[in-house]
Amino acid sequence: MNIIVRITLLGFVLLSAFVAYGQSTFDTCSAEGNAQRANAKALNLKKNRDGSPTDAQINRKITFEVLMTSGEHPTLFKEGDGAEIIGYVSEVKIGAIETCNCKAKDSAHRDTHIELTIDPMDEGNKSKLLVVEVTPRFQKIMHDKGLNWSSRGLRDAFLGRWVKVRGWVFYDAMHDDESASSEGSRVWRGSPWEIHPVTHIEITTRPYAEQPSPVSSPSEPSVPHESTQCTGKTQKGKRCSRMTTDASGKCYQHK
Repeated sequence: MNIIVRITLLGFVLLSAFVAYGQSTFDTCSAEGNAQRANAKALNLKKNRDGSPTDAQINRKITFEVLMTSGEHPTLFKEGDGAEIIGYVSEVKIGAIETCNCKAKDSAHRDTHIELTIDPMDEGNKSKLLVVEVTPRFQKIMHDKGLNWSSRGLRDAFLGRWVKVRGWVFYDAMHDDESASSEGSRVWRGSPWEIHPVTHIEITTRPYAEQPSPVSSPSEPSVPHESTQCTGKTQKGKRCSRMTTDASGKCYQHK
């Protein structure tokens, strides 16, 4: 294949991505960023998607656990599917300086990393972390709607809370060697799969009920109690997010 044909095919692929994802230039930075290599440009086009999935576009087979355990070629979903998952926010921080954002250094033009776990007790275990990312484009979209999606705003609103996250599924091949599911050598996350970009996030409840309390003996009838937040502490010293009706004020894991 000669060089002219190769360039023509690459241009067609990149143009197709623009059409598929409906992307535009943001503050002088194009959707492909300032990457030089074709594969990096292709990744950036996916990261900088600026539309939101409709209910009909959400693949309900995608869960936190599915993303954590799927390889590069999953059978239940495909990259680019819409997804909605629930997780516990263990960390919120400004992302790295990347070509997708034209290597901007200020926080308003960098992604925000939100690290989720499926159990608050796992927040110190890097291999159990699932990363979802808010892009500068969606920070601006939400700002125009009166919502503070800056890194600081997201941290203040959601750190230590259970959240429902919606957006587009993305496989970040750049993190293959850093993910537990890929048996990477420099693990700091559970999977290369992400929701990126995040298009909606809201506070919700834990996705499954706590274990039932032991049944009281006939001589000691149970007394109903209102549901309250557990007074126990996680390994990082944060208050447990579980709700409990136990008279002790503690959930099953902290009694």
